[in-house]
Amino acid sequence: METLEQYIVRHTKNKEKSLDFSEYLSSLLKEHGYKKDSDFYNKANITKQTWHVIMSGKSNPSLETALKIVFTLKLNNHECKYLLKKAGYTLASSSRYALIIRYCIENNIYEIWKVNEYLEANGFRIIE
Repeated sequence: METLEQYIVRHTKNKEKSLDFSEYLSSLLKEHGYKKDSDFYNKANITKQTWHVIMSGKSNPSLETALKIVFTLKLNNHECKYLLKKAGYTLASSSRYALIIRYCIENNIYEIWKVNEYLEANGFRIIE
């Protein structure tokens, strides 16, 4: 049986798992080449105020805002799952809305207007 210390080390090795939402998002921004927050939140159509609340760690984003981040960064399925999980969301297979979002990510459809076409065609509210 492993010791408590070994258990803790094993579960904290994966830095991705130990980061909170804003820390993980910061690492993704760096990884994807964003040097200035304003370049990103303007491209993602997120207000400066909302951005600062999210990055301060005071609040996690809404699902819609989290999805704007996912599509703007063009995250892969793994990165998307981690980001959404850290914000308190999941894309469950039991949800048609979630399946549409997952379809777009898995098929590299990152243009919000195209994602919104799929959502609207299936009777869902578009991502604004």
